[in-house]
Amino acid sequence: MAHLCRFSDAFRSFAVLALCALPAVASGAGCGVADSVTPPVGVAPEGAGGRSSGEGSGGAPSGATDEGGAEVDGGAEVDGAVGEPSRVVRIIAIGDTGEGNLAQHQVADRMSEKCLAVGGCHAVMMNGDNFYDHGVLDAGDAQWGPKFEQPYDRPGLNGLPFYAVLGNHDHGPSSSGVRQAQIDYSLLPVGDGPGTRMTDKWRMPAAYYDVRVGHVHLFGIDTVDFTSDEQAVDMSARVAASDARWKIVFGHHPRYTSGAHAADNQQLGLEGMFAMQRAIYCGADMYMCGHDHNLELIDKGRDELCPDTYFAVSGSGSKTRPRLASAPNEPGQLFYNDETEAFAYLEFEESALRFEFIDTQGAVIYAKTITK
Repeated sequence: MAHLCRFSDAFRSFAVLALCALPAVASGAGCGVADSVTPPVGVAPEGAGGRSSGEGSGGAPSGATDEGGAEVDGGAEVDGAVGEPSRVVRIIAIGDTGEGNLAQHQVADRMSEKCLAVGGCHAVMMNGDNFYDHGVLDAGDAQWGPKFEQPYDRPGLNGLPFYAVLGNHDHGPSSSGVRQAQIDYSLLPVGDGPGTRMTDKWRMPAAYYDVRVGHVHLFGIDTVDFTSDEQAVDMSARVAASDARWKIVFGHHPRYTSGAHAADNQQLGLEGMFAMQRAIYCGADMYMCGHDHNLELIDKGRDELCPDTYFAVSGSGSKTRPRLASAPNEPGQLFYNDETEAFAYLEFEESALRFEFIDTQGAVIYAKTITK
């Protein structure tokens, strides 16, 4: 993938300053629109709601409701969740899903079962490569049904918002897919005729955006488009301004990986992707991604400039890919698996995050509690 632009030294300095010194961003300020989810039952709203931005952003004006009906900065229950009076937010993370194959359906079955077992989830993060081998061309593309709507038509998933970001198979130099098509799909009304969508699950208000789910703040970024300073400046300011208890940045490409893409990921990093990622995730609790079709969790401290950030890969939502035999493990690696399709489950309390990887048999193959 050829990217001709690089980040300037001046931008790198600005990004660090933005993370450390920017004042709080007023709700609705800057380009973009409000895109927030109401907190779980019993959770009071914390601070301003999320805002979306990026080329082709769309959605409700600031202070209105999102397309699923969740009231921005108010209300009693996360959209679609089976709530309980506690400060618990439950989120699933999946990546590289868009095959429409048996494995994708099996992962979806286990996601549904997990959400039902815990009393309801609140959201799903989709880490990109939402469609294989090429992204959708428009909001009416035939891939929407078999590769998204049908696999996630499950009792424990129906009603949940699926917050998606873009991968290299969705748009960019290696894809014929159209970025705007995935944004436009979010705006379609639910129905069964032309110009409609089956459900309101899909949420991509812009190529990059943020959304608040109770005391958890999610920041979705487009790692395919990293040659402009705009995204890094905008999103780093949002991370710095957030007063959420937990902050999770999610994108497609890893910052650190022991998987099959380790070598080519380094090349992208040299071209500017690592600088963009760091400018945004520094100050967040975790950077979540896909791209490598495996599972990995790397301890905080791996990036010495961002010592409090964990790094997770959940990219086996529909297939796996073995690593190269010669590839070394990342320093700080806590878990790695490239033998099973799976998903990540994150359960946020006020001061603890329960992190799990769950496979197609429903087994918890790794678990860790992160405290703060």
